[in-house]
Amino acid sequence: MEAIFKKLKYSVKHLEILHQVFRNSANFSDQEQVDHKIYLENRKKFKRVVNELGLEQQLYGQRDRQMILADLIEYIYLGRGCYSMQKRGDKKQKQAKQHFVKLILYLVNLLMTYETLTVSQGLRKKFLKKLSLQIPEIKDEVLFSNLLKHSGKVGLTRKASDASKQLDKYFDSILPKTAGGLWHELLVFIFLLRNDLGYIIPLLLSQRLIGLKRNIVPPDFLIITHSKQLFGVEVGTKKEIQSGSFSLQTSIPTATINTIDSRASDRCPICHKWLQFCDFVIDKYSDFDFQVSKPEVRCLEECTLCSKQDITEGVCPYTKYSRGRANTLRHTHHQFANKLHYHYRCVLANVSDETQNDIIGAADSVAIKTHYPFYSGLEELM
Repeated sequence: MEAIFKKLKYSVKHLEILHQVFRNSANFSDQEQVDHKIYLENRKKFKRVVNELGLEQQLYGQRDRQMILADLIEYIYLGRGCYSMQKRGDKKQKQAKQHFVKLILYLVNLLMTYETLTVSQGLRKKFLKKLSLQIPEIKDEVLFSNLLKHSGKVGLTRKASDASKQLDKYFDSILPKTAGGLWHELLVFIFLLRNDLGYIIPLLLSQRLIGLKRNIVPPDFLIITHSKQLFGVEVGTKKEIQSGSFSLQTSIPTATINTIDSRASDRCPICHKWLQFCDFVIDKYSDFDFQVSKPEVRCLEECTLCSKQDITEGVCPYTKYSRGRANTLRHTHHQFANKLHYHYRCVLANVSDETQNDIIGAADSVAIKTHYPFYSGLEELM
């Protein structure tokens, strides 16, 4: 991440230096002063129009900041990043695309880790203090000091007072599209790529398709299939009216991706942190020769990176646990056998020693699992 941020800063600094040189009359010869004057005149008019449009607020500001941060990430990876996959030769191009899929999966893990700020007051406070030092004007935002002083969890879906809801909403603004909004879009891209549904056109940065007299809200992706058909793909439900409107106006059919049941949005009910992708899943999913026959991975039966003992004892930090209670199976007689998805390590840490020994000893291959990225809603295309 450091190298990417460094290069991004260089691009901004490069443009900034270009502007600084042309703004200073001392850099122009006597014969070039007319060019300097023209530049300043256009700069003044340009600045006035920027203010009229409110363009500055579209680059950074409290309003829609989570969208701005997410757009920047998507520009890096789905904009410029796509060029990294365009290698010469089929073999090199395939390898580059596999590396890109792996890159996105590790990025999603990083994004999930950022949301540890929801439950870690110490991390959150350190982040906010550093943010206020680097971007001093953020301290003037109404709820910044409230969030800095806040103890306990924030940003989690729960019944709360209006004040708490406002703080939750403000907390969302300091991270890029929280609760999976960003990483589902990135994962759907590599899901479409891996399943070879056609040529993918990301429209994530195009919140509106602009015409002279009318604008239209597009889906997140367009796909040109190998049979020369055109489909829209919308990530997430509850956008049926928007998708229907787009289809009616363009005659382009649009499919909706179900993110709720994707198993890429499991938040452990114990620690309230997201369940991330392990190296086994990342390695297999980024190998295009590996056929993903089902989204669920039975860790004890399939994992080749950890020993069965390490898995059953909770050494792997990525392992999930999901089990229903069974009267005949003593190792399921505990409060976490309710079919929800937990960190396996969290379950072991929150049961009695006796129950922990029962769970470890049972080596329950049904309960101990993880998942590949998978999305329903495109069955007809697939």
